[in-house]
Formats: sequence, C-alpha cells, structure tokens
Amino acid sequence: MKIRVRSKQGITLLVVLLELLASTGCAKNESIKVGIEKNSRPFSYTEGEEKKGFEVELWQAIAKKAKIEYEWVAMEYGELNKSVKSGDVDLAIAGMTIKNARKNNLDYSSPYFQSGEAILTASDNEVIKGKDDLAQKVVATRNGSTAYHFASEIKGIKIRSYANISDAYDDLKNKTVDAVVFEEHSIQDYLQNSTEGKAKKVGEAFNKDSYAIVAKKRNMYMGRINKAIEAVSKDGTYEALYTKYFGSKPEKLLKNLKDEMENDIEHES
Repeated sequence: MKIRVRSKQGITLLVVLLELLASTGCAKNESIKVGIEKNSRPFSYTEGEEKKGFEVELWQAIAKKAKIEYEWVAMEYGELNKSVKSGDVDLAIAGMTIKNARKNNLDYSSPYFQSGEAILTASDNEVIKGKDDLAQKVVATRNGSTAYHFASEIKGIKIRSYANISDAYDDLKNKTVDAVVFEEHSIQDYLQNSTEGKAKKVGEAFNKDSYAIVAKKRNMYMGRINKAIEAVSKDGTYEALYTKYFGSKPEKLLKNLKDEMENDIEHES
C-alpha cells in the first residue's frame, strides 16, 4: 500500500503517529528487570531455581494487576542502588526505605511494608539487653542497610558489616561478634529456623521506617504500580501474604502507611 503525504505538516504528523504506534507496541511486550536481594529470608530467597519470599510474591501480585512483564535480577543488597541509578535494573523491591530513596534521589512507590531494627545476641549473653548496651561492642549488620546507618551513629560501637546478613548470623553463632542489629522480621525468621537455641532477641524493635519499590526519577511504571498496590491491599491479597510469611495480620493498613509517608513529606518541605 502506498501512502502519499501532501505537505511537511503531513510528514510530521505521520512520523509522530508511527512513533506512537511503535512505542505502544513495545510497551505491551517489554519485559523489565526487577532487582531483588539474593538471600534475605523471609523477604526474598532462592530454593533450587525458584524465587520465594514475601517481596517476591507481593511483586508477582502487583505485576499481574499492573500488567507488567518482568524478569528477576538477584544481587547483593549493596548493589541495588547503583543498579537502579545506572539502569541495569528498572525497579527494585528489596527492603529499601522511603527515607533512603528520597536521600538517593530515586522515585519510590507507595509504601508496602513497615519495619524496624532489632538486636540479636547469644542466648547466654546477659550484658546486652537493649540498644543502650551496644557501645564498645562488636556489632554485625548488613552493609548499606538502614541498620548499618543507625548503628554507625552509636558512639564507641565497633561495626562489622557484611554483604549477606546470613554471614553476620553465622559469626554471632560462632561468637566472633557480640550482637547483630538488623530488620526485626529477618531476625525473627532466623530465630525460628536457624539458631539451634544459640541466640535470642533482646529489647524492643526501634527505628521504624517504611519500605517502597524504587526506580529512577521520571520512570513510566510508578503510576501503575501504585494503583496495583492499592488493589492488592483492597482485595485481601496483601493481608494473606503478610500472614503467610509473618504469622499475623499487619499492624497497619497500607493506606495508613501512605498517609504517614505523605505527612512526613509535608513536614520535611
């Protein structure tokens, strides 16, 4: 079929239409890269060739609602920020806090989780009973995490950081560190499945913050993702996944977390 264009304006319009059609077609078939952490039970981990965990299943539900095709890219936590900024991955869902996303100039979704830090120590340790007892102690945590930044602010603390939190837990079991400071649900999962009675959680959870999916600024996905987060919250999917992995219903609805986030942003500006 021959198409005749009678003017420069017609040529311009034809080019715009062709580009629009091309971009629409690509968007339908495009598979994006989603970064997750390699080994962070119960949020994301691998058994055999299968990706499992709360964040894995939550993203699967979100992607289905948002009609997003994707492939997983598993990496160490410390690599995620760089990979999002460089474009090596399009998004990341890996326990990344909204505060750090703002600080790192990334775009972030509505919050999908709230958590805090907790302290793990040897079961026979009678000295460490809370965060005020960590000064002058050797404390293990994951490099680049919220827990790492928090621990860094404690005067006299001796931080030992790890790319993989399971290595920190191993060193605590071997008594080469005095304590581990890390995300409370990870610590609870470790206590239930791996400690062999050699560790205990002490004190209350502290430093509460919210997690979000992150991407580069001005990305094309967050609108659909936020609508999908709202949808999985309303249809019961979120509550079911939360209960499956954490043994109870969430303390706060996602809407409440979003309201808190917006209030924090308003007070910052």
